[in-house]
Amino acid sequence: MSQYKKIAMLLAVILVAYWAAWGKAYFLSKSYFDYAVEQEAAQNYVIALKGMNKLEIRIDEEYLGGYQQVIESWEHALFGIRPAFYEEALVAPQRVIPLLNNDDLQVFIDIYVQLDSKYVPEVALMQLKRAQQAGNEELAAEMKEFLSQAFPEFKAN
Repeated sequence: MSQYKKIAMLLAVILVAYWAAWGKAYFLSKSYFDYAVEQEAAQNYVIALKGMNKLEIRIDEEYLGGYQQVIESWEHALFGIRPAFYEEALVAPQRVIPLLNNDDLQVFIDIYVQLDSKYVPEVALMQLKRAQQAGNEELAAEMKEFLSQAFPEFKAN
């Protein structure tokens, strides 16, 4: 076999493997996106944002992610085309976080500050703003201290 045929075969194998991996990532993240949209429509905003709580699922249950898992699936992709739903997932947190009620904001902070802190500072900032608007100075002070202690690098827009 000539040297060119060997190189062509190697490139073909690499290309097939790449597209198989891309397809798997696409279909898995698409199922996460669809689940997140469904949960958002059902007003299950925490699940829409973060996916199922991994601590509460059983071994035989299928894990379903949320917008965060869609974003994480594609944010570090070096090659290839990111699907359109990735762009939709990027803007979803700014839309979903304000929809959380006050109780959900606090529960979100309590659960995810230790598990997975993505979006915790944004949720704490929303809690701070609502506390200030309601005149709840104690909660506002608590959220300010929490943000400065737990997320000193976080800057509100």
